[in-house]
Amino acid sequence: MSARRAAPPIVVTGCPRSGTTWVGSTVGAASEVFYLYEPFNDEAPHPLRVSERYQYVDPTAPADAIADVATLVDMGRLGSRVRATARAARLGTGFRSELPSHLAVHEAVRAPGRYVGARRTLVKDPLAFFAAEWLEAQYGARVVMMVRHPAGMISSYLKLGWPCEVDSLLRQPGIVDRFAPPLESEITRYRHDPDDRLGALILQWKLFAHAALALRDLHPDWIYMSHENVCEAPVDQYRALFGRLGLTWTPRIERKVIADSTSSQVDPAQHRQHALQRDSRAVADAWRARLGAEVAGRIEDEAGTLWGRLSALAVRTEDVAATA
Repeated sequence: MSARRAAPPIVVTGCPRSGTTWVGSTVGAASEVFYLYEPFNDEAPHPLRVSERYQYVDPTAPADAIADVATLVDMGRLGSRVRATARAARLGTGFRSELPSHLAVHEAVRAPGRYVGARRTLVKDPLAFFAAEWLEAQYGARVVMMVRHPAGMISSYLKLGWPCEVDSLLRQPGIVDRFAPPLESEITRYRHDPDDRLGALILQWKLFAHAALALRDLHPDWIYMSHENVCEAPVDQYRALFGRLGLTWTPRIERKVIADSTSSQVDPAQHRQHALQRDSRAVADAWRARLGAEVAGRIEDEAGTLWGRLSALAVRTEDVAATA
C-alpha cells in the first residue's frame, strides 16, 4: 500500500453559529478528506491545548505555536494513518490516550473508505477563527469562512442558553489591537454595563464581523460563504465549493445535501444545536420566529449596516447559479 502525499488542509471556520457544522459535515463526507471536528474545542474528542476558546495566533508564529497541530494536519497522509493504526494495535486499550492513534482507529471504524482514500485533513472549527491566518501561513490551509446575520447568531445563543464570550475575545491583545479599534465606544459601553446581555452579544458578533472584513482585505483568496446563501441554494453553493476546493462532487454528496436541506421534520423555531436535517430556507430566517420585534429591531438598528458590508463578502447565490 503506497503512501499518498497530503494536499493542503482545509479549514472551515467562521462566526459562531454560522453553519460551520453543516458545511463541515458536507465537505467532510468527501472521500478525499480526513475530517477533524473542532480540535480547538476543549469538549472535542481530540482537543488541542489552547488558553482561550477563540485563541488568537499571530500568523508569523512558528508551526509549533500550538502543540499537536502538525500531528493533526499530518493525518491527511495515508502513511501517517497506517503507522498510527499499527501503534494502536501495539498499545491495546491504551491507544485511546494517544491522539494520532485514537483518530486513525476512529476513522478506520467509522469511515473505512475515507480512511484509505483521504489525502488531506479537514478542520471544521469556528473556534479556529483567529488562528486561520496562522494555519494558512504555516500549513498552507485552504480557508472557508462562514458569516451569518447577527440576529441568527444571537437568537441561537439565547435559545441554547450559551453565555456571551466577548470577554475571551477582549482578553487577547491580538484581537483587540487588530480588529477592535472601530468598536472602541461599544467596548467602553460594555465595560460599564456588562449585564446588558443582548448588547454584549451584539458586540461579540461585531468583533467577528470586523475581523472578517479585515481578513477579507488581507486574504481575498479565502472562500467566504454566508449561512443565508447556503440555505437558499444549498446544492449550487456546495457544488461550487467542492469545485473551488478541488474535491469530487458525486451523486452521493448531492443526495446528502438534498436530504439535509429539505427535511420537513424539524421546526425551525425549535432550535437544536447541531441539527443537520432541516428545511434550509426556513432555517435562514428562523430567528424572526424566535425573537420579539423589540429584540430583533435593536439588533437590526445596531448591526444591520455592518451586516450589509459583511454579507457582500460571501459568494452570492446568483453568482453561483450563473457559473454552475
